[in-house]
Amino acid sequence: MAQRSNPVEKKARFAVTGYSPTQMLAIGQTVSDDIKTRILSAQDVHDAPAPALKPNYAKWKGRKAPPAIRNWRLTGNTLGAMGVLSESINKAVIGFTSGKAAQVAFINQARARQFGVSPRNPAALTNAVHDAGAPIKVEVF
Repeated sequence: MAQRSNPVEKKARFAVTGYSPTQMLAIGQTVSDDIKTRILSAQDVHDAPAPALKPNYAKWKGRKAPPAIRNWRLTGNTLGAMGVLSESINKAVIGFTSGKAAQVAFINQARARQFGVSPRNPAALTNAVHDAGAPIKVEVF
């Protein structure tokens, strides 16, 4: 019978130092870009096609700023104002930097919910968090 090795009885402390504001800015920007891409492809927060535009508006938008789909893209100001509003340790807030863009987003959200985290967005978040790589400090005593 093989001898059992004696276990080493030492305590270890693991400390995750957290994500710095700079790392959170990069993570937030990645998720923001992923949300913008989804909105531009006229999908809602469930990764389903967004509802069609009303016929008269679709006709006007088709002439003014094609394609005539619900993609928040008429002037480009709303999605251009979307980004990371603030970042701190382990936290990033995504929103709109101008009041006008926030108002347009609020109105668009009432019509069809497109701004938010969809089932596809956590994959982008996971990749961004992995790329940011918070250091883990290990102490053995």
